Amino acid sequence: MEVVKLTKDKYKDWNQFCLDSDSAWWYNTTNWLEYNLAYKPENKPESKSFMIVNNGKILAICSLIKEGHEFSFGEGYGPTPAYLNDLTQKQERKVMKQVFQHIDNLAKEDDIRRVRMRFPVLSESYDMNNYLTLFGYLDTSIQTRCIDLSNSLEELRADIRHGHDSDIDKATKELRAEIYDDENITRNIFSEYKNLHHLASGRKTRPDNTFDMLYDNIKNGNGFLVGALKGDEYVSFAYFTVYKGNVNYGSSCNKPDINLPLAHFVQWEAMIYMHQFCDIYEIGWQQYGYTLSDFPTPKEINIGKFKRGFGGFTLPLFRGEKFYDKDYFLKVYEERVNKYVERF
Repeated sequence: MEVVKLTKDKYKDWNQFCLDSDSAWWYNTTNWLEYNLAYKPENKPESKSFMIVNNGKILAICSLIKEGHEFSFGEGYGPTPAYLNDLTQKQERKVMKQVFQHIDNLAKEDDIRRVRMRFPVLSESYDMNNYLTLFGYLDTSIQTRCIDLSNSLEELRADIRHGHDSDIDKATKELRAEIYDDENITRNIFSEYKNLHHLASGRKTRPDNTFDMLYDNIKNGNGFLVGALKGDEYVSFAYFTVYKGNVNYGSSCNKPDINLPLAHFVQWEAMIYMHQFCDIYEIGWQQYGYTLSDFPTPKEINIGKFKRGFGGFTLPLFRGEKFYDKDYFLKVYEERVNKYVERF
């Protein structure tokens, strides 16, 4: 077995591996890698991604981005490695060991202080097992909410919280929805989304080329956009990622000063659309309060509550972080302990 650095000429093989591997999802693809390489240019991100190859056959892939003294994705968690389906349990352990040993070697070479990873909940082999702790990672898991769209629309609507249900009815009287996917998305429509995103945020939150990538994802069948119109004016948008028959909620934006439950309406219209082809919809993270590795704001806690209102079930979102610098570890955890203590 040998370690092979990911270069652009290997992108096609890498992405085919992602399609074939049960442990891979969208976050393992080069599309997500490139998006995060462009997301925060001020961090001078550099890909350190690699493959484990044996006789020309890819056995595993690992997406890594160096941002300063950390391996992270946009200052957050990168995806866990993905493995070849055909490996026996013994072979997979051997390959896994080589993957994490190489991560450690790269960390030493690049003066890395910490690496962070999270598991893709929507991968086919997601099995409630945070194996990162076997390799010296601290568990920093939270939870996420998913909806089983194999249920009928009637069952899905019945599972929605009563208040949400009423809000959807209220919004439906004044709004109409448009779905934009690979068959009808245009640059002009996507510009409407981009402009409303900037307006709702009050600033430009990320480089223009990241929006170009999101547009290309839709054109390539890996995303869709839901727009809500009041009359002829777009007042809300939400972006969704599609991969291997599952969907993840990305982001949304609403026009300020519109006194309607826009987000409720857009989510339900998205569920109606994705019900045609989607198995599982990950609507998003659930943060209930402070832990020693996660300090959600009241807004983030309320967003989680909003998402739970659409029904479904909660799963652990396994994550982990590994420190390579003792002083940095002590500094981070001292800050976390002090922040946690402030609650008392």
